[in-house]
Amino acid sequence: MKKFFILSIDGGGLRGIIPSVFLATLKDMLENRGLKKPYHKVFNLMAGTSTGGLISLALSVPLYKTPNGNLYAPEGGIVPQKLPELYETLADRAFPGNRQHVWRTIRQFFTCKYTATSFQTILFELFGTCTLKNALTNLLLTSFDMKSMQPIFMKKRTTEAGGESDPDFFMVDAALATISVPTYFPPAHVMPVDDRANYCLVDGGIFCINPAMSALTEARKISPKSEYILLSLGTGTQKEEYSTDAMNRWGFFNWIAPWLGVPLITAVGEGQRISTNHMLKRYPGVTLYRYDVQLDN
Repeated sequence: MKKFFILSIDGGGLRGIIPSVFLATLKDMLENRGLKKPYHKVFNLMAGTSTGGLISLALSVPLYKTPNGNLYAPEGGIVPQKLPELYETLADRAFPGNRQHVWRTIRQFFTCKYTATSFQTILFELFGTCTLKNALTNLLLTSFDMKSMQPIFMKKRTTEAGGESDPDFFMVDAALATISVPTYFPPAHVMPVDDRANYCLVDGGIFCINPAMSALTEARKISPKSEYILLSLGTGTQKEEYSTDAMNRWGFFNWIAPWLGVPLITAVGEGQRISTNHMLKRYPGVTLYRYDVQLDN
């Protein structure tokens, strides 16, 4: 039976450095064993939510000559070993330091914590005018349209699987959409390259922080009756830090408080992440490799 390899990466903001380090280390190990294929030739489909979507785009962007050209492999895609460096750049330029931490936390009650300007500039440097349909492998990125209140899956897939009918987005817009976490960034108002539709997109993590099940569904459309090998990468988990006694007195603001890690969204995300892993482990014809780390409190 034909094997179909899937890479799925969770959402998690700057914690995307965790799967980045994993992928960089894995690439070194594979190359030391003589396996030099780029990831876009190893994985038949790359799927990502939020920061996972950014990594998927980075690994599948066609060779794009920029002042940062040393980021790109000759066969296309950003060099996996450069991914951690990319996240250091994001931390420095898109997410300013902690000197204004208190002010930014208060600001979140009234407007977005950050503007998207610096982040958008970095995306243009990385992806230029490339679109999803230029990607070097099949892609699936999650987002949510606040106009239609519908999940949006931004895709690059084969013609046989329906790729001709998929709206094409600039990679910059797709990355901005999947990573626009409510209260952190404003929604991404984007239009497909070849369409007049207009979307108001936010981070796909609000419904699909772990995109592995969605990735499997897409893989079965692209390559039916295959054996699916799924590498699913998390962005770190933390033990519950809340006092159950204190929670008995929580009101609206406590459940959405940024200084408490927005408990309501955290609980929804963890539940979806865990339930997805549970189902995939029991899914026939699927071999799941799940890697995550426990974060210190």
